[in-house]
Amino acid sequence: MAQKIRALFAAHANGVETAHKIAAQYQAAHAENMEILQGGILTLAEANDLARNQKVSHLLYFHDTEQITMVLLESEMGEFSVKVCVSDLQLPTEK
Repeated sequence: MAQKIRALFAAHANGVETAHKIAAQYQAAHAENMEILQGGILTLAEANDLARNQKVSHLLYFHDTEQITMVLLESEMGEFSVKVCVSDLQLPTEK
């Protein structure tokens, strides 16, 4: 059985609407195997601290409507982060 993903979505004020929209898309499509936590408006450092405290596997931090820092906290390679764009995400399709 696959491990349930716990993902924290947090954002700078410039990215909060995009974060909420994308978090809702993932939650609707993957509710059975993904738990979405909303961090609201935070700095990246605050979001990292919250992610660790909440023991999430993934942090998606939206800097604005296009730029994201994705942090994998529970990886076989240890913790690491990558900068991606919203357009890089494989968004769920509506059923």
